[in-house]
Amino acid sequence: MLSTYRVLNLPIALALVGALSGCAHYEVNNGHGNVPGYYIHSEMQEADRAVAAARQAGKDQSCPADFKAAEAAKDKAYDVYRACHTEEGIALAKEATAKANALCPPQPAKATQAPPAQPAPPAAAVAEAPLEPVPATEPTPDRFKYCVSLNMEFDIGSAEVRPQYRDEIAKVGDFMKKYPTTTAVIEGYTDEVGSDEVNMQLSQQRAKNVVKYLEDNFGIDPSRLSAKGYGKSRPIAANSNDTGRQKNRRIDAVIDCAFDVQEVAAPPDRLCIALNVEFATDSAEIRPRYYERIDKVGEYLRKYPTTTAVIEGHTDSTGDLEHNMQLSRQRAQSVVHYLTTKFGIEGDRLSAKGYGPTRRIAYDNSAEGRQKNRRINAIIDCVLK
Repeated sequence: MLSTYRVLNLPIALALVGALSGCAHYEVNNGHGNVPGYYIHSEMQEADRAVAAARQAGKDQSCPADFKAAEAAKDKAYDVYRACHTEEGIALAKEATAKANALCPPQPAKATQAPPAQPAPPAAAVAEAPLEPVPATEPTPDRFKYCVSLNMEFDIGSAEVRPQYRDEIAKVGDFMKKYPTTTAVIEGYTDEVGSDEVNMQLSQQRAKNVVKYLEDNFGIDPSRLSAKGYGKSRPIAANSNDTGRQKNRRIDAVIDCAFDVQEVAAPPDRLCIALNVEFATDSAEIRPRYYERIDKVGEYLRKYPTTTAVIEGHTDSTGDLEHNMQLSRQRAQSVVHYLTTKFGIEGDRLSAKGYGPTRRIAYDNSAEGRQKNRRINAIIDCVLK
């Protein structure tokens, strides 16, 4: 009887050991992948950490295409995992981790024999990474971007503009009729339901239909309008519920204006202004001749006391990355300090961000390009109460 008890107990003990060892493959869920539950398979968050480490090491800049592929692989792993295909999701997460860890491998030097008595060739210029498309909201000197979100809804899978949204589109149409030198980019977005290709086509068609509506109903010349579809690529809310998905199915209008911001009778949803402030080398001190440009932002914020603003500092890529990140933030903080001191803008309405050279709008291989990249922008969110 005793021997039988021992034999029966052996598989039970082995099962317990297997269960305990299996727990080593779980960890506390940090929620990054919108996966419910307190625990999650560690392979999923290892992919998160690998992509984050690659970004911190600057590999999103040095090999952007490969970095995007690794990040997309990680996102796909989470999508599959959330759909309850656990093993497949884990396998994809491991692939994403491997891709992130293998980014930008050092190139082995070719063992070639230098020809005798030949002078060393001049050092070749380091090739710059391709520029990302410049967002329509990026302001330029002496112009600002007047950004409006149109509260429109579309039927599922449809791009037809419903008649009840004429008043929403009139925000853009009436403004452009009043200011005939303006131009506008109409941007279409979707939620993540459906394939990438279908969503890109659908968002582009929705934007085109709004452009056509502006031409037909407000008489805006086609040369002043363009349409751009972004599909699901720029969500402003989580796609995990109906409310978030509805927010992501949207139309934005980015209007390019060449006149003084103070002429605008009512503020938009968001206002983007290039301050065109230049700093001395390695300095964050604002020169007096630029005070008048910053004053326009201060006067606007004081006129509309419920608005908030982010002051963005940018540099070119000359010098050390860490130093440029710090310098760009210090320059943005100098502008914030000026606005709080001179105009009495409350500190909780202003924030400073330094992006260093990570958001280039031009190549750094010329003095002109570097000058464009060294800039200060004010992004004003206009919430009226």
